[in-house]
Amino acid sequence: MSAETRIAEFAARAGNTGFFPNISRAEVVQGLRERVADPKKQDTSHVNLCGPAALLYCILNDNPEAYVKYVIDLYNGGSGTLGTLNIRPGIGCRNCRPNPDKIEPVDWIALASLRDSENTILSYDSVDDGAGGITMPHTLADWFTAAGYQQIRNETNVFFTKGQSEIDATYILRLQGRWVCLFINANMLYADKNTNRSLSPNHWVVLTSPAGVNKGNIAIKVYSWGKIFTIPPQGTLPVDGFSRNFYGYVSAWFPH
Repeated sequence: MSAETRIAEFAARAGNTGFFPNISRAEVVQGLRERVADPKKQDTSHVNLCGPAALLYCILNDNPEAYVKYVIDLYNGGSGTLGTLNIRPGIGCRNCRPNPDKIEPVDWIALASLRDSENTILSYDSVDDGAGGITMPHTLADWFTAAGYQQIRNETNVFFTKGQSEIDATYILRLQGRWVCLFINANMLYADKNTNRSLSPNHWVVLTSPAGVNKGNIAIKVYSWGKIFTIPPQGTLPVDGFSRNFYGYVSAWFPH
């Protein structure tokens, strides 16, 4: 069943609310249609859900039917699946009414449910939650595997930055059709901070173009926070400056 057909059937179903009682069916329908049409619509700029957003951005591009079924199953039944990954958010997550100025309702269902279901100690039941939303590299790699992706590669470090060899590897992987999620410090996204030396990674972005290096300089495009960023906004960055906020990558390939 196509994503569009599944959304239409969901829209026609009786009843305005499901297992997310503070989110209406109409809000979910609108959000699903927007994200199938444009996967970068997922916006986590005000919440700590960049790891789930990176995964689901890739799934939306590769298998929108799976994304739509996942969200609808969560709404209708309180649980959903992505491949072999079973997602069952807690009651606090399901009962939240997310502030639409911080996250759209459909993104709360899709992203917060994944994060909350994965947590064993901390719940994710508020848009203001910080620690409960952190996604570590091994978790993102495991999600890709469970969702049906192959040739997973986790080349990350939480203490030391990466450099030229890892940048070159991402270039080759992207040319080969792999998704590449960069583990960075969010300084990289700001023109006035993108060469500042960071102490630790705190954000995931998805490469949308190969990260080529030319004469020691780099320019890339990435998905993050509901849009495509060009880094830097103009010109190029020296590799040593870029590396101050670059902690490696997780890559994966979807078997079409």
